[in-house]
Amino acid sequence: MVKKLLKHELYALFRVLIFLAAAVVLFAVFSGLLLRYDLNRPDGTNTAESLLTIFIISFYIIAICALVVAAWALGIARFYKTLFTGEGYMTLSLPATPSQLLWAKMLSAILAMFFATIVSVVSLFLLFLCFDAELLSGAGILETIRDLWMDLKEDPLNCVLVLVQGVLAIPESLLLIYAAISLGQLFSSHRVGMILLVIAAGYVAFMLGGIFLYTPLELYLQNYVQGGAYLITVVDIAISALVDVGCFFLIRYILRSKVNLIA
Repeated sequence: MVKKLLKHELYALFRVLIFLAAAVVLFAVFSGLLLRYDLNRPDGTNTAESLLTIFIISFYIIAICALVVAAWALGIARFYKTLFTGEGYMTLSLPATPSQLLWAKMLSAILAMFFATIVSVVSLFLLFLCFDAELLSGAGILETIRDLWMDLKEDPLNCVLVLVQGVLAIPESLLLIYAAISLGQLFSSHRVGMILLVIAAGYVAFMLGGIFLYTPLELYLQNYVQGGAYLITVVDIAISALVDVGCFFLIRYILRSKVNLIA
């Protein structure tokens, strides 16, 4: 069932994202070609052409930002719209458990975010390729790859920990918002306002926890414990894992027992 739900969610997300991705790629190509043209153009010639280049590059930057933000925001909007608005009647009547619904929402949003990231990186390569192919084939790129490989060989444990930390942080950013939206549904009125209030309260709680709990622990591990840098990353991983698991079960409980679309 998760596969069917995931297919439906991906279709709903990508029918919007595909146009933004196409715009990013086109603006990247045009930006690279215009930059190459401006570089080879004699000095003191048409100023309007330089303004056109700036205009296209500005749209390229805006398109990248729009793609990345849209991938994240659409995943959140789909979660709220299909579960806690009028569409929720149909969604919650499907032969799917709350866990399956949540997995489908979360995985589709993560895939959309990966898609946006990959398209953004590829567009940068296309921009430099159109502008100056030597920038991609030169020693700078190869040297960067070599440095990354040397870091992996010298400290594989740290690389693995950072990778795990990054993997856990991706669903965390979604699940925290999903949890706030779900908690907002526990109130009988002004639910949108309550969602914003829950988000604000959660932000303050995390900030205070960071100041009074996490920062002193980090300083202690870094200054007084051998291998403290690794332990700090382990603590970050543990916190992210607890947040992910806690938010997942909280959302599942609310979907299973506390959803009231009528109120």
